[in-house]
Amino acid sequence: MSGGPRGWRRRSLAGAIGVSVLFLLLPAAVATGGTGLLSSRPLVVHTAAGTTVQMTVGAGGGFVFTPDTISNVAPGSTVTIQIRNLGTVPHTFTLSSLVNYTLPYASNTNLTSVFLVQHPALVSVNIPDVQGGVTPVTFTAPTTIGSYQFFCQVPGHFATGMEGLLGVGISVSGPGAPPGIGPPVFIISGTIVGLVIAAIVLGFVVGQREGTKHEMPPERLGYSEISSPTVPAKPPY
Repeated sequence: MSGGPRGWRRRSLAGAIGVSVLFLLLPAAVATGGTGLLSSRPLVVHTAAGTTVQMTVGAGGGFVFTPDTISNVAPGSTVTIQIRNLGTVPHTFTLSSLVNYTLPYASNTNLTSVFLVQHPALVSVNIPDVQGGVTPVTFTAPTTIGSYQFFCQVPGHFATGMEGLLGVGISVSGPGAPPGIGPPVFIISGTIVGLVIAAIVLGFVVGQREGTKHEMPPERLGYSEISSPTVPAKPPY
């Protein structure tokens, strides 16, 4: 019967799976929803006058440029980037002058300073530690087609992955994963798996409790009730 214990268990399991799927899809829905700061408008716009980019830094307290790639910039065109600081930490937008060269990650926070002494930046702008503040960056794109790396030269920021790529005349993909990104990913994945398992177990427990409410008594199934044995009274002495 659909209303019996098995039916309740099936519905409880289906409900648990549904809740688990909701937990998995919720972060993606939040990230792509129209209520976000940047999701409601294009991040990069190419026109005859040049390229305009809406960028954020410090989202969630992290050290990251969003977006971290700017593709198909016309050589020699004007590029304008509006950078909004979502955190309370200062940053820089520093664009390398070397084409098709990616500065490697390193724990040495002075690496970017040494690199920039040998290869002066095409542009470098300080981003103040004002939460919500917007810093405009305008520069002329290089005339040589290729990819150009941009990064933050505040000590420690580049080493944790605060970088991106500017593609002049080409399309570029995102930068590689910074060192140490594995453990947070495993922690997040483990948390999601734990929530899924907890939801399924909870669904079975609730299903068993609800199922007992619908179980038929023995007399409904054709069995007689078991009466307690009668204990004879003790004879008087």
